[in-house]
Amino acid sequence: MALFRERDGRRLHVKSRLMGESLVGKTFMESLKVAPQERLFPDVNIVKIGGQSICDRGIKALPAIMKEVVSNKKKHMILLTTGGGTRSRHIYSIGLELGMPTGIIAKFGSSVSEQNALLVATLLAPWGGIKIGHDEITKLSNYFVQDCIPVMHGMPPYDYFALPVTKSRIPIHRTDVGTLIVADLIGARSCIFVKDERGLYTDDPKKNN
Repeated sequence: MALFRERDGRRLHVKSRLMGESLVGKTFMESLKVAPQERLFPDVNIVKIGGQSICDRGIKALPAIMKEVVSNKKKHMILLTTGGGTRSRHIYSIGLELGMPTGIIAKFGSSVSEQNALLVATLLAPWGGIKIGHDEITKLSNYFVQDCIPVMHGMPPYDYFALPVTKSRIPIHRTDVGTLIVADLIGARSCIFVKDERGLYTDDPKKNN
């Protein structure tokens, strides 16, 4: 590792292409040669259990979904994530009425999504369901070796650092986005969203059938 000292002797740098460069310079960043991104867990399938569409329906929906997950655990490595659902919307509404900033409202959303992760992990406990945190992603191999089904809440961990939103203050990065970010992070084999709709829509199918 080569070290380089500025002429005035005040600063000592580790010599690299990034030395002394602005990390917001578009031209420079585009000129960088970077290695292809490693796929950390290319055999893992991420399955997001919808909050409002699945978790909120309780016994009417969850047992059947859990049965399907268990029946596939021997063939596939599955990481489950959970949405927040109606309770998230309720606490968002209260937070907005009381003037809470985006970061606080995002923290509210994380706590509700985490409650659903605990719910799903508990239902799956007899078959190895275990609730994990975001900082345990690198331990996935250990969980799969032990025949576990890891369950993680889907809200990205921006929380207090969530990007401010001018008009609504509802965080723009919620559980669907968080699940996609995790899928990209680990190089997942697939990213599946379990919801109560037949596909993707350009508007709200519950209101505009």
